[in-house]
Amino acid sequence: MITEENINLKDKLDKKYLECVLYVVLGATLIFISYNVVFNFKVLFTTTIGIINAIASIISPLIVGCIIAYLLYPLSKIINTFLVKSLKLKYKPHLISILLTYLVVILLIVILIYSMYAMIGGQISSNQTLSVMFATITDYIKRYNEFFDYINRKITQSGLSLDLKGYLSQAITQVYSYLSVSINSIIMLFAGIGNILVNSFIGLFISFYLLKDHDFFKKLYINSVGLIMRERRFNSLNKTLFEINDIISSFIRGQLLDGLIVGLISSIGLSVIGLDFAFLIGLTAGIANIIPYVGPLIGCIPAIIIGLLSPNPIMALWAVLLLLAVQQLDSAVISPKVVGDSMGLHPIFVIMAITIGGSIAGIMGMLLSVPAAGIIKLFIMKIITRHSEVGNMKDK
Repeated sequence: MITEENINLKDKLDKKYLECVLYVVLGATLIFISYNVVFNFKVLFTTTIGIINAIASIISPLIVGCIIAYLLYPLSKIINTFLVKSLKLKYKPHLISILLTYLVVILLIVILIYSMYAMIGGQISSNQTLSVMFATITDYIKRYNEFFDYINRKITQSGLSLDLKGYLSQAITQVYSYLSVSINSIIMLFAGIGNILVNSFIGLFISFYLLKDHDFFKKLYINSVGLIMRERRFNSLNKTLFEINDIISSFIRGQLLDGLIVGLISSIGLSVIGLDFAFLIGLTAGIANIIPYVGPLIGCIPAIIIGLLSPNPIMALWAVLLLLAVQQLDSAVISPKVVGDSMGLHPIFVIMAITIGGSIAGIMGMLLSVPAAGIIKLFIMKIITRHSEVGNMKDK
């Protein structure tokens, strides 16, 4: 006879059996997934990176627009405050402040480009040393065979067998092969620059509307996130975002101050060695210094051109050596100290962050590593504070 106790026992056994089956299926699934991840990691990683790159390329104008809007927002806020409080402007001060912000940035870019043109174009037109430089190079090429034939004759007369011309020809062949690879890289670089310019152009329009309708997007964020978060969580999220914003702002201020210091040191050094347009070249070096690795090379280009076009072309070598020395001083001492102090990070941690970021993600990793380190420090301090508060509550 089937009793109620037997039915309950049967139900318990069925539940235990079902749980065992679920655990077995779940375990087998995890083992299968782990096996495929381990033995197909390269394929999975490549596929994941490809998907991320595809998504990033699609939304890159939006990302660029957000970055431009974020960078220009403080300036537009300052101009808006000046228009409202000082000039007592009442007709659309917000829109006018945004337009003036873009106008200021465009004027700065135009001044920088015109300064570069004045440095190079003015140097060529004021003293026609460009033709002299090319004539000198041509003369060196003409005397190339005579020089090495003379050296070979002297070496042969001394009883040694050494074909310097052959060795040099082999070296030149290797240089040509390297240059052919470099040309392909340069073509790819220009294609990438073209893509960046298109994305930046579209991003400018997006950034304009983000700044213009700032209150609308702020309200949209509050309403959207408020639907899925409780008030306490929402306030905690906003506090964290404000702290992250302070970290990024401190990083930007530190980078600008670092660029200013590098620009001043470079300008003074270039003036001492007597290079023309020393201030403008130093300013360019300071601005370009924001970009890791590539920045110093960009900063050296105007110095090389102006040096080669000067009456004493060896000036280009001295200018490059000076700028490289300043860059080394900056990377080892100035940048870790200035940027680290602005973000509350020890210089050693700044150097470690840049090194790790560069090894993981190259130039972009180096650029983002310091603010990332600041954000990691923020979360670590939050965890420590929370644990200390919990410990104090337990003690009480």
